[in-house]
Amino acid sequence: MDTKGVDAGLLQSRYRLTRQRAAILRALEDGAHLTAETILDRVRMDMPGVSLGTIYRTLDILRSIGLVQLFSFAGTAARYEAALDKHHHLVCVICHDIVNVPADVRGVAQAVADAHRFDDVDASLTITGRCPGCSALASPHVNGSTSLSS
Repeated sequence: MDTKGVDAGLLQSRYRLTRQRAAILRALEDGAHLTAETILDRVRMDMPGVSLGTIYRTLDILRSIGLVQLFSFAGTAARYEAALDKHHHLVCVICHDIVNVPADVRGVAQAVADAHRFDDVDASLTITGRCPGCSALASPHVNGSTSLSS
């Protein structure tokens, strides 16, 4: 996690780094895309009394100051991440693994927006497919049949 970015985000806001905020940021420091429940489980290792409501309120604050991003896709549980850079997502449609991918889509987004006379444009790209692990499970076996096991 970019601690300089975290420090700058907090300095520019009216918020200070409380124990709960620090614990949530630590829970997200491995770059994973976590549900609030998973974050709660990680935070409870150090702070057993923390509630899910506190996790959600704190995540909302961290999102409002740009230290945490929310990602949600096609009915899956919302996931949170502490990535501060602009990026897009590659999502496995089988296991729902999420990979951050850098991609410059500004030109395409602006062209679409211009065609519809939109301004102040931002874009978020989600690419779906099967990850290597799920593709391997679906690959043909010696007898030519395919198998998808969970």
